[in-house]
Amino acid sequence: MAYSTALSQATAILIYVHGLVADGCSDYLSTRLISEQLNIPAPTTVKVLRSLADAGLIRTKEGAKGGILPAKPPEHTTLLDVFDAVESGKALFKVHTDVALSGEATDTVKRKLTESLEQAETAMRDSLGKVKLNELLG
Repeated sequence: MAYSTALSQATAILIYVHGLVADGCSDYLSTRLISEQLNIPAPTTVKVLRSLADAGLIRTKEGAKGGILPAKPPEHTTLLDVFDAVESGKALFKVHTDVALSGEATDTVKRKLTESLEQAETAMRDSLGKVKLNELLG
C-alpha cells in the first residue's frame, strides 16, 4: 500500500476529540492543542483537519475561541468515511502498464491483475465501512 499516515492521524484526531466531548468538554479544541497532545506536526494537523472539515466530519470555528468539534456522533462515522476524507480520489493500487512483455498473454495478465486489485480494493473499502469510530473508543 502506498498511503500516507493521514488515515491513522485523522482517526487519532477524531477519537481524541470524541473522547474529550464524551468527558464533557464542549469547547472548540484548538489545532495547537490537538497537535501537541497527539504529537502530530502542526502543519500536518492543519491539513488533516481541513480534509475532515471538507468531508463534514468536524465543525470548525475561526477566532480566539475557535477550533474544532465533531460534526456527528462516532457511531455515525466509519473508517471508510475517514479514509475517503484524507485519501480522496486515490486508487489503492496502481497498475504498471508499461510492461516490456509482448504477445497475447500481456493483455490477459494486465486484465486479470487489474481485476484482482480492484477486488482487493473493494474488499478493503467494505471492511473499513463496517468499522464505526465508537467501536474504536471502547
